[in-house]
Amino acid sequence: MAAPKNGGGNGGATGLEGIFGKMRVDETFDEYVPRPDFGKTGKSITVLANMYAARFKDQGKPANSVTHYDVEINPVVKVANQKKPRALLWSVWKQMEKDATGNLKKFLDGACYDMAKNCFAKTELPIKGDEKHEVIVALPEGGGQELDEKRRFKVVFTYAQTIDLNTIVDYCKGVKQTEMTKEVMLTAVMACNVLFRQDPTDRFKAVGAQGKRFFGTENAVALPDGGQVYQGFAQSFRWTQSGLPALQLDTAYSAFVNVGMLPDVAAQMLGSGGGGGRGGRGGDRGGRGFDRGGRGGRGGPPSHGSGGGGLDSINPRQLQRLNAILRGAKFKVTHRKTDRLFTMRGITTQAAGDLKFVLNGKDGKADRTVTVVQYMKEQYNITVTKPRLPCVQYGQRFFLPMEFVKLEAFNSIPMRSLTADQTAAMIKQAALPPLQRLQRIREWRGKLNWDNLPKVRTWGIELQKEPMKINARVLVPPSITYGQNKQLRAQFGGWNLKSVSFTQKGKPLRAWSVLSLDRFFGREECQRFVNALVKVLNSSNCPVVNQHPAFIQANPDDNGALQGIRPGLQEAARQAYTSQIENPRNPKDRVDPQLVIVVMPRKEIPMYSEIKRVAMEVLKKPVVTQCLQAQKLKADRGIEQYLGNVSMKIHSKLGGVTHEVPNPQVLDVTTMMLGADVSHPGPRGGQAIPPSAAVTIAAVNGKNVQFNACVRLQEGRVEIIQDLKNMVCTHLLRFQQEQKALPQKILMFRDGVSEGQYGQCAKIEMKSIKEAIHQIGGEKYKPKVTFVICAKRHAMRFFAANPADIGGDRTGNLPAGTVVDSGVTHPFAFDMYLQAHAGLQGTAKPTHYVVVADEIGFKADTLQNLINGLCYTYARATRSVSLVPVAYYADIIASKARTIIDSDEMPDDATSVSSHSRQATLTFDPHRLKKRIEDNPECKSDYPMPLATC
Repeated sequence: MAAPKNGGGNGGATGLEGIFGKMRVDETFDEYVPRPDFGKTGKSITVLANMYAARFKDQGKPANSVTHYDVEINPVVKVANQKKPRALLWSVWKQMEKDATGNLKKFLDGACYDMAKNCFAKTELPIKGDEKHEVIVALPEGGGQELDEKRRFKVVFTYAQTIDLNTIVDYCKGVKQTEMTKEVMLTAVMACNVLFRQDPTDRFKAVGAQGKRFFGTENAVALPDGGQVYQGFAQSFRWTQSGLPALQLDTAYSAFVNVGMLPDVAAQMLGSGGGGGRGGRGGDRGGRGFDRGGRGGRGGPPSHGSGGGGLDSINPRQLQRLNAILRGAKFKVTHRKTDRLFTMRGITTQAAGDLKFVLNGKDGKADRTVTVVQYMKEQYNITVTKPRLPCVQYGQRFFLPMEFVKLEAFNSIPMRSLTADQTAAMIKQAALPPLQRLQRIREWRGKLNWDNLPKVRTWGIELQKEPMKINARVLVPPSITYGQNKQLRAQFGGWNLKSVSFTQKGKPLRAWSVLSLDRFFGREECQRFVNALVKVLNSSNCPVVNQHPAFIQANPDDNGALQGIRPGLQEAARQAYTSQIENPRNPKDRVDPQLVIVVMPRKEIPMYSEIKRVAMEVLKKPVVTQCLQAQKLKADRGIEQYLGNVSMKIHSKLGGVTHEVPNPQVLDVTTMMLGADVSHPGPRGGQAIPPSAAVTIAAVNGKNVQFNACVRLQEGRVEIIQDLKNMVCTHLLRFQQEQKALPQKILMFRDGVSEGQYGQCAKIEMKSIKEAIHQIGGEKYKPKVTFVICAKRHAMRFFAANPADIGGDRTGNLPAGTVVDSGVTHPFAFDMYLQAHAGLQGTAKPTHYVVVADEIGFKADTLQNLINGLCYTYARATRSVSLVPVAYYADIIASKARTIIDSDEMPDDATSVSSHSRQATLTFDPHRLKKRIEDNPECKSDYPMPLATC
C-alpha cells in the first residue's frame, strides 16, 4: 500500500494538511511505554465522557475504505504572487460541487476537502497511477473574493492512495500495526476529521490553527472593553481504548473584538476617549509623536473617557494594547467600494497627519512626499477628520487612517490580553456546571445532526446517540501533616487551616514594607491590616521580627499610565532595608529587602504585570512582592480566611514549608523530581516574535517540598527546551550539594507539550537529560529516569453517570481524585486522566498524564496514587490542585517570565518589519532572567521558587 503523499499545499499550516501532514508514526506515542496494567485502587464509579462512539457500516470488510487524492487549485490565468487563502479555495470547491453533474457529482457527493490540498472520497475518479483529472470552475462575479471580474480556476486531482478505515478499528482494539499500516491509520483518522468538518465549515466559523473549534454569532454576549463572547463547539475524531473510535464533542466559548468602525471599537477597548483629555486612560502629558492632545493631565484613573466619538489620539501604552489585540485582524475599508477582506499588520506609531511617503509622479511629474491625510484628499477627495489618530498598516506598504477601517466579526482577543473585567464576564458565561455543560453538549449533538448528513451516511459512519459510559475510580486522599505533627484529612479536595501551624519555619520576617497604590488605603487602614496579618503569621509558625513595617503610598499613574509604580517600589524596597530594627547600623545584622506587600486599587493585569517586572528587573536586586486587593482588605467578611491564604504565600516566599504529605516508598530521598514548561509569545502579525521562556524546577531536599528554578530564554515558539542539558546539570549539582549525593532516580513532569510533539519532546529532551547525567556523574552514574507529559490543553470532560457518585459536591462535579485509565484513553500507551482537584466553578477538567519513558518501572496504581498525593502538596493552597505541583511551579514561573518579556517596549518601527525579516525572533540574551534569579545569593540559598513568588 502506498505511503501518503504529504505536501505543503497552499492552505498553509492552518489547513489540515499542515496539522496532519507532518505527523510521524512515533507521534502516536504507543511505542514508548506500553501500559503495564490498569489501576485497581479506589472506589469504582461510572462516568460519562463527552465522546460518541463510532461504527463503520462496512466494518471489517474491504469496502470500508476511501480514496485519497492530492488536490491543486490554481487560476486558469496565472497572476504573479497571487495568494490563495483558504476561504477562496473553499469557495472554488463549493462552486464545483454546485456545478457538478453525472459521475463528477456522484464523486463529489461522497468527497470531503481540507481547504488545502487533500481530498478523501468514497467513490473513485477514472484515473490511475500519475494520471490527473482536471475540472474548470468559474466563480461568479461579485462573489466577495479578490477580483470583481469573472474568475476561472483549474482543479486538478491526482491519486495518492487507498485508505483502509478498518485500520482505525484495529488500532482501537489493540492490534499491533506495522509502520506502513500505522501511517495509513493516521491518514484515516485525518480523513474522518475532514469529513466531519465539511458541514460545520458552511454553517459556522472555524477558529484556531487546528480547525477543531467552530463559532457562530448567534446568542453572542457583550463583554466590557469592546469585546463579545461567541458560543460554539469543538469536535475531534479520535481513537480510544474501547475498541471503537469516537467523535469528541465539547462546548466552546471565545472572546472576540466588537464589529464596527475602528475608532469606536478602539475607544471601547481602551475604556476611554483616548489620550490627551484629563481623565483619559493613562493619558500622557502629550506633545510628542502623534499624541498631541494638550497636556493630557497626569494620567487620571481609567474609564473616564468621552466614548468613541472622542477618540482623537492614542498614547504609547494604549497603542501597545491595540497592537497586541488587533494584529492579524480582518477588516474592510469604507473609503472605496470593495467587499475584499484585508488583514491588519499593525497600527503605526505616527499619526495620519504626520505619516509621510513618496508618491510616484505621473505624466512626467516629479515624485513628491505627501502625508496620508494629503493623499486621501487628493486621491479620493475625502477629508480625514481625525488626523491625530494613527494609521492601520496592511500588506507591505499600505496605510489607511483608522476612521476608514471597519472591523469584521471573528477577530479573536488573545487570552492574555483579556482585561480583568472581560475575564470575569467570560468565566460567567463559559463556566457551566457539569449538568448544564452535558446538556449543552447533547444540544450540539442534535444541532449538528451527524446522522443525517449525506456525506457521513455515504461513508457509512454511525455515531451513538448517547455519550460513552466509562469505568472510573476515586482515589483515597493522602494524610496532610502540619506543625507539631498534626494530621488532617481532606474533604472534597480541601481542608481548613484553623488551629494549625506551618510545618517548617522560613526566614524571620524583618525587612519588609507595605506599598499602597490605592489612595483610599492609607496609613490607618494599613496599620489595621498589618496588625491582623502579623497575628496570623506569628500564630502559624512564621515569625515576624519587625512588626511595624514601613508604609509608603504612591500614585501608580503619576507622570503617566503606571509610571508611578517604579519609584513607588524603589522607595518601598529602600525603606524595607533601612527600617530593620535589629541594630540597623551594623551591616552584618541587615538583610536585603525580603518582602514588599503591594496593595492594588483594583484587579488589573497591566498593573500587576508592571509590579512584577519592576520588582524582578528594575530594582537593584530582585525583591519579593505580594500583591493584594484593597477591597479584600477593607471587607470584614472573609478577612480571616483571606489573611490565612496570604500567610501561606508569604511563608513559602520566606523559604518555609506550609505542610507535607507523606511520600510513598517510590519517592525516597534518592529521588529528584523535575518539572518543566515553556511559555510562548502570542500572535504578532508580521512582526519579529519575542523569545519563549523555558523553565525547569527541581526538588533539592529529600522530602520534595523545596525547589530551585532555572530559566532560559530561547527562540520564539520553539517547544523543545534548547538548553535543557545545562539546566539539568545545575539541578543535579544543587541536589548533590543539599543531599551529599547525586539522585538515583529522576522523575520528570513536562507541561505544555501539544499532542503532536510528544514523540519529538520525549526523544530530544530525554537525550538532553542523559547527557547532563553523563556530564555530571560520568560513565558509572546511571540513575533511572521516568518522563511524564502533563497535558491540560485537551477537551476531555467527565460527568457522573449516577448522581450519587458526586459525593455531596455542591457544584455537581466528580470527587477529587477521580481517575480514568480505560475506555477513552490510548489503546496501548501508559496514560490516564486524573482530576485530582475539586471543581469550584464550572466543570472540572482532568489532567492527561502520558508516560513516554519509564526506567523506574511504575505500575498504574503506584503512579496514579503518587501523582494524586503530590497534588495535595502545593505550598500556597489548602486544596489539592489540578496539576502535579512541580510542573505547576514551572508553569507559574514561565507565566511570570512571559509577563516580563511581553512588557518590553517594542521599537518604534516594529510595525514596519520588512518581508525578509518577518517572523524572525527578536534578538535576546538567553541568560537575561537567569542573571536575576539563579545568580542571586538570596534566591540560591533559601527561596524555593524565587520568580514564581516574587
